[in-house]
Amino acid sequence: MHPIFFHFGSFKLPAYGLMVALGYVAAISYLFRKAAAAGLKREPLSDLIFYSVLGGMAGAKIFYAATYWDQFGADLYSRAAYLLRTFQYGFVFYGGLILGAAVFFLICRRLKVNALKTADLFAPALALGHAFGRVGCFLAGCCHGSPTTCPVSVIFTDPASEVNPLYLGVPLHPTQLYEAAGNLAIFFILNAALRRSLAGKLPAGAVLVLYGGLYSLERFFIEFLRGDDRGALRLGLSPAQLISAAAFAAAVILFTKLHAVKAKK
Repeated sequence: MHPIFFHFGSFKLPAYGLMVALGYVAAISYLFRKAAAAGLKREPLSDLIFYSVLGGMAGAKIFYAATYWDQFGADLYSRAAYLLRTFQYGFVFYGGLILGAAVFFLICRRLKVNALKTADLFAPALALGHAFGRVGCFLAGCCHGSPTTCPVSVIFTDPASEVNPLYLGVPLHPTQLYEAAGNLAIFFILNAALRRSLAGKLPAGAVLVLYGGLYSLERFFIEFLRGDDRGALRLGLSPAQLISAAAFAAAVILFTKLHAVKAKK
């Protein structure tokens, strides 16, 4: 589509980077707007955002490198050089989510804040920011869909995009937009659930678990429409689908336990 918004001399403004930045701004604005209602002060919230984002970015890059390492070159030097040269691209969302969540809970413990209640606040913000990021993917051409004849197909023609060169000029599923729309819908659902949680109608952690269930379900099915390299298949499923299946099962179990605990109180 439009991998570069504009050039100014040697400066290039990548569409993906801009949309990710806008996603961070939207998510952080949401968090600060909701923080008071959740009883969270600005300083610990700022620390949580900063360290969770760093952890998320590191995790996303590490998982990307681990998944596609053999494709980066013939030896360690060429692979490392490729990874550094293309650092602005190549992130695996589940890797960022896993390491970002680990850092988040570690910082919550260090700051002595209620981790589950705070995670409920972060869940809608994560879905909102992710929606912006997937629009960035669409503009850059990464995470693209498989060939299709459906009426909502899109055609990428820019050779500078991240689309597989074999698919340039071919109608593809706009999987990035499917996921962006799905994430936006999840955001609205979680925002409504957060209001119920803050009112004491849902147990702490329920919004987070709901996010895990909804996003993993969405991702599992969209993966069938992806046309980019998904990593080595196992049992006919991509690595992201296997993680999605495990996350969905865990979400169902945790949601049931949370409600059982609340019912006993």
